[in-house]
Amino acid sequence: MKPSLTWLVLGMVAAGPAAAQQAAPADVPALLRGGFAEVSDWVTRAADLVPAEQYGYRPVGTVRTFAQLVGHLADSYNYYCSRGAGRNVEWADPAEKGSQDKAALVRQLKQATGACTAAYAAGNGQMPPLLGNVAHTSLHYGNMVTYLRMLGLVPPSS
Repeated sequence: MKPSLTWLVLGMVAAGPAAAQQAAPADVPALLRGGFAEVSDWVTRAADLVPAEQYGYRPVGTVRTFAQLVGHLADSYNYYCSRGAGRNVEWADPAEKGSQDKAALVRQLKQATGACTAAYAAGNGQMPPLLGNVAHTSLHYGNMVTYLRMLGLVPPSS
């Protein structure tokens, strides 16, 4: 797998502000937009890939179902990107706790992705929540990869 913009941005943050200034291109918002575009595309493609009858799948009883994971990501996009756009919202999880129907969840995920894409495109957003969104999405895409492999599916990033 090729290195992604997501990992470049996260690596710059982990290295600290001085290293990020030396190594970072001038347009960090563009890197964030690219990182979100990449990982959110993988998430959306994974959500499309899993058959509707497998949306209730969970590897063990102590983790989210695949449906809940898709809903959680839709909810997280609504939270992080609203904050990134400057709105002071509280966390809410109606998608994760709502319908477990694939069609409804994919629709919610795509709507939330569109709202996030607009927040990243604005270019004048609050950077910490937008960076947090890329990190959070990457973390849960990793969960999705595990689920997909256990279901015998090839992850979109492979």
